Amino acid sequence: RSIAFLKRLLDAPGPSGFERVPARLWREEAQAFAAVEVDVAGNSLATLNPGGAPRVMLAGHVDEIGVMVVHVDDEGFLHFGAIGGWDSQVLVGQRVVLEGRGGPVDGVIGKKAIHLVKTEDRDKVSKITDLWIDIGAANKAEALERVRVGDAGVIACRSLELPNGRLASRSIDNRIGAFVVLEALRRLAADAPRACTVAVATTQEEIGVSGGGARTSAYSVEPRAAVVVDVTHATDFPG
Repeated sequence: RSIAFLKRLLDAPGPSGFERVPARLWREEAQAFAAVEVDVAGNSLATLNPGGAPRVMLAGHVDEIGVMVVHVDDEGFLHFGAIGGWDSQVLVGQRVVLEGRGGPVDGVIGKKAIHLVKTEDRDKVSKITDLWIDIGAANKAEALERVRVGDAGVIACRSLELPNGRLASRSIDNRIGAFVVLEALRRLAADAPRACTVAVATTQEEIGVSGGGARTSAYSVEPRAAVVVDVTHATDFPG
């Protein structure tokens, strides 16, 4: 059950500032064994033994990096900015899904074909300003019927289970941390400690210059101690 929940959580689109869908899934899962609430910043909190002491906070951020529409040109192409820190080379040719006016809008990220790029420029990295999203619109008016400036989106791919107990997903950073703290709380619920334990799925970490939701949650929870779970870089790849 936990792994099935993790996959649903990873597949839910939730870029920084737009975490509504994964946050709701997290709270629905937590309601089975903890008291659940959400604060004004969108941080989701699940609490065991509210009157206990000391207070301990377990936190993992539920947001992910994404893209945001910043301009629609006359031909209906969407120009976009980054939500969080991207290696722009990863974006080239990717399919994306945007949360549009009437629901999800599919698109593909394009760039100038290599055949049309000057020889001396072919080894240069693509910047986000060199890219665009094509949603199949014939012109600006048609595009604006489906999306608007400020709409956010993510890479359109589902989690992928690989051999040797490995899982690939665009949102492992850091949906996996939000999963881990909730799984820890689930296990604690079977034999609740005297401490008040609060698991938090925090928001806006990818864009929060002062720590995102983990910091705001610390002010509201006021824990004696906090454990914040996040990812780090793999070091077992070629080179």
